[in-house]
Amino acid sequence: MDFFDRQELARKNSKRLIFYYIVAVIGIVCSFGFAVLGARYLFLVKLSDQTNPLVRQSFFDSEFFLYSALGVLVLIILSTIFKSAALSGGGAAVAKSLGGKEVDSTTSDPRYRRLINVVEEMSIASGVPVPSIYVMEQEDGINAFAAGHSSSNATIGVTAGCLNKLNRSELQGVIAHEFSHILNGDMRLNIRMMSVLFGILMMFVIGKLILRGFGRSSSRSRSSSKKGGGEGFIIVVALALLLIGLMGSIMARLIKAALSRQREFLADASAVQFTRDPSGISGALKKIGGFAGARIEHPRGEEASHMFFGSCYKKKLSNLFATHPPIDERIRAIGGAFDENLTLVKESELDSGQISMDESQSLVSSFSDPSTHTSDPQKGSFHEEDLNQIGQIMADQVIVAQRIISEIDESLVSLIHQKSGAHAIVYSLLLSENDQVRENQLNVIKGSCEDEVSKTLKAISDQFKGMHSTEKIALLDLAVPALRRLSPEEYGQFCEIINELINIDEQVDLFEFMIQKIIRLHLDTFFGRIRTPKETIKTLSKMNHESSVLLSAIAGFGNEDELNRVQAFKKGAAVLELYGTGKLKFLPPVNCGIGQMDEALKAFEKCVPTLKKTLLIACGKAAISDGKITSNEAEILRAIGDSMGTPIPPFVYT
Repeated sequence: MDFFDRQELARKNSKRLIFYYIVAVIGIVCSFGFAVLGARYLFLVKLSDQTNPLVRQSFFDSEFFLYSALGVLVLIILSTIFKSAALSGGGAAVAKSLGGKEVDSTTSDPRYRRLINVVEEMSIASGVPVPSIYVMEQEDGINAFAAGHSSSNATIGVTAGCLNKLNRSELQGVIAHEFSHILNGDMRLNIRMMSVLFGILMMFVIGKLILRGFGRSSSRSRSSSKKGGGEGFIIVVALALLLIGLMGSIMARLIKAALSRQREFLADASAVQFTRDPSGISGALKKIGGFAGARIEHPRGEEASHMFFGSCYKKKLSNLFATHPPIDERIRAIGGAFDENLTLVKESELDSGQISMDESQSLVSSFSDPSTHTSDPQKGSFHEEDLNQIGQIMADQVIVAQRIISEIDESLVSLIHQKSGAHAIVYSLLLSENDQVRENQLNVIKGSCEDEVSKTLKAISDQFKGMHSTEKIALLDLAVPALRRLSPEEYGQFCEIINELINIDEQVDLFEFMIQKIIRLHLDTFFGRIRTPKETIKTLSKMNHESSVLLSAIAGFGNEDELNRVQAFKKGAAVLELYGTGKLKFLPPVNCGIGQMDEALKAFEKCVPTLKKTLLIACGKAAISDGKITSNEAEILRAIGDSMGTPIPPFVYT
């Protein structure tokens, strides 16, 4: 399955989660209602024996049952809402709740530098902004997780065991596994599960608190000669909460197991496809099955057990409750050899040099010749048949990503990890080639920014002349983690400066439009300024105009000749017309400019994943109609992908 199929699967799993949740809540609410009725009955029987033994007591009282059930239902719903609010910060909130600390991107620690390099390579290769990186230094087992509501607020978390016990190939396999969860929509489902299941588990917590409070006051109760029947009622209710809470815990584990195990197989397979190296992820799994384990000691580890790379439980659970498939099955599923000797790797066999900085060995050294178009990933080419790779994780993309990073000046890569450096680089990318406009932009920056940003910008601005858009896009992706560290006020000022730099010449070009989509979309989402629209459009039958605008724009940006534009448009239109758009109309440039494109993309944001895939393939066919993708076409494809929440890998350089 590709990205779009898995997005659809994630949507279906979300519906399954809601169904399981409703069933679990009904079971818990009814069980608690009957438990309270039982406690009430025992209390009344005892009371009647003391007053009038002939009085018969009725077990069922509909009103009492209703109020009891309603009370626990409100408790579950409020607990779920509370947890949802606590996790609204995305992946960072999950990482912090598990004891993780964010990695300083300017660190010189070789373990952290290797981790940062691997994550950045994967990000550029997959076409998503670099996620935040957290390390749980207190955890010695080998484990990792990806968390977040979307790629805009995604976080990769790893244990210290990952950094200390895995070589680069194994670490890359684990990170690739987590990136598949980012790309496939698993993260949103995982966070929903944490919120939903917290409400179910809250019963157990309340029961324990009641019993503890009752235990503290029991000494005072013993000194009294009169013992009210209310004490017995409270104890029965508290015990009922504990028992039903345990039932909720069992249900929570069953739900996590039902929704998690198959996704782990898919993520393992994606990691192998991404890295083209089964030995990496299988090596990590063998170390987990051998000396290292994957245990998470943090008390909140169980809440997030379904998120982790390996099973975080201290004791082996039965297959019925296991959130992860057995290690041997996972190794065999990706084609790795398995036997007891290989799995039980001894700690003494750990390569002491495996955490050394091995980044110096670059797989590629330069960009391809612009005139060369072959299928060799070393040359970064792109053909029409490669359109099927859109939304998929391919090993070739990692090689391309490594080349992109190697081609960017090291001083820029170093600066992009700092807040002031990220500011300076983004502003530099927006500087106009027109001398007068450029001077006005520099005056805006000088008057609005700190001296450090202005000085840095002045020193680096010339390095962007002639830089290909693919490198510029990579720099924008690398800048996102540093920009996430801005305060809301700083981010507001950053947006104002970007808008002023873009609008200073009273027009928006394609690159400026793309920057708005990459930077503003992901960061606006992270800072809570916009919400991802619901995907409600399931057919293209009413999207004729929007489809015509996008295809006409792509055809226009990639071709100067009118005849070539029409041919490019027809190639893309042929794809969409098969899916019910009807006859599309080629539009002149005046009718498919940046403003019209923006309006069209807002409509396509609401399409279901399968329609987004169709649109991207159609746009790709229009772009590749002349056998190459230009810098402008790369920019517009990335802008379209980001607008619809779809990753666009860096396939080509011309």
